[in-house]
Amino acid sequence: MDISKLSHGAKLIIGGTIAFLIVSIFNWQEVDISGIASVGRSMWHGWGVLAGLLAIALLVWEVIRLANINVAMPVTPAMTSAALAVLLAIFTVIKFLADNEFRTFWAWLGLILAIAIVVGAWLNMQAAGEGLADIRTQVGSAAAAAKGAVDRDDKPVEATPAAPVEPAPSPPADPSPPVTPQADETPRTEP
Repeated sequence: MDISKLSHGAKLIIGGTIAFLIVSIFNWQEVDISGIASVGRSMWHGWGVLAGLLAIALLVWEVIRLANINVAMPVTPAMTSAALAVLLAIFTVIKFLADNEFRTFWAWLGLILAIAIVVGAWLNMQAAGEGLADIRTQVGSAAAAAKGAVDRDDKPVEATPAAPVEPAPSPPADPSPPVTPQADETPRTEP
């Protein structure tokens, strides 16, 4: 595993995801109760659980790529990273907006890190020579392949009517002339 060979985008994805997971354990919402106590919740509540699981999946995916393990996917590895990064950002924004009461610095930092991870995924795709047109093409062909697989698996096999069976041709007539008794031969009769 040679980290120096990674693109800047891949480094940003890995570093940003690790930082995101660290930030996720701090209180994203916090209430101070009359200076006596403070109560808070980390990102790992509600929609934040999905964001956290996506961050873990993205980190595992990047480690798999870093280890040069080939995984058969219908899209390129850079597009897979980008899809996971976008989903991570979407669920982070949902968490950020859904739990907006008593928001702390950690929630803002988590949101910024999620956006940075998406930027890293975009840079990673550009380093691989891919763009939005490639995403449409790859996803469209993957969807068509998946639809073809579903069509083959789910549809019952239709019975096709059997072709009418023609009777076997009769053997050709024997072209040799019929045998007739010769003159020296006399038919035998029995008494």
